[in-house]
Amino acid sequence: MKTPNMFDTEVQFEGITLNVDPINRSRTDQDDNVMAIFWEEQPFMWHFSKGYIDHALKKSSGEVEFLDVGTGSGIWSILVKKHLTPKSVIALDINKRAISQAKKNAIRNKVSFDVRNEYYGMHSVAYRSAKVIGIYPPYHIYPAEVENKIPLHARGGIDGQQLFKEQLTTANYHLAEEGVIVFNMMCLGRNGKPEFARYIPRIVEQSSLKYTNIFPPTRTREFLLAVYGEEFSQFQKGLSKSFPELYFCDGVITRDGKGKIEEIPHKIPLYGRRWKDRIQLHKEVAKHGKDGK
Repeated sequence: MKTPNMFDTEVQFEGITLNVDPINRSRTDQDDNVMAIFWEEQPFMWHFSKGYIDHALKKSSGEVEFLDVGTGSGIWSILVKKHLTPKSVIALDINKRAISQAKKNAIRNKVSFDVRNEYYGMHSVAYRSAKVIGIYPPYHIYPAEVENKIPLHARGGIDGQQLFKEQLTTANYHLAEEGVIVFNMMCLGRNGKPEFARYIPRIVEQSSLKYTNIFPPTRTREFLLAVYGEEFSQFQKGLSKSFPELYFCDGVITRDGKGKIEEIPHKIPLYGRRWKDRIQLHKEVAKHGKDGK
């Protein structure tokens, strides 16, 4: 099977066809890149989460059936509309190029949904109105001095976790009873757990968390050294000391009032994808941090 490549401009998956940007496209904040597709990200997450999404669409109550936060190419809204046929889908993105691309991809795949160029905030939808919320936040790990040069789809803030925490806080306001938040996250960790397993229960009220390790955890120091070499050495050492482990996960947060946290295995094929592929991706992102393009 041919899996998506970070330099592709067109991707086919699960009966849909998408136009996307290659990871190395020159960009500015005014003309930023649309997130590329990687097998271990969007396609893998679809296989992992579609059953949970379908269950929540049937069991939860709320006028917004799927809220797509950071839609990018529109892949998630298109997949959900094609295969699970919800009536109300809202896709948000702050990147104007992504909004344009998502609209074109929707037309190409003969589906329609509400696409909005806006920052995800409390105003986006009504209180506890969303059955399913998709969150795929940027998580590239970088020192503060290069933040404004990093593409928006990779610019996640402090330790690659800041924007995720902000989006979870907002999603907590929007998530309906028995609704789910599905997410993808590369996350720093320690003592055998990703950090999100500690902060999600504090942020999303009356919820349970299930997550899977897409790849086995790796060492933070080894990953950062492979991405940056000896550059930003103090940043690398300090972060690696505080959080020696690095995780790459998909997760499902359910508003069920049970407060359970569970790591579950998966049997989804990876087609040879592994940490070395993630390193190559983040090296390409880091190049933007050097030249700002």
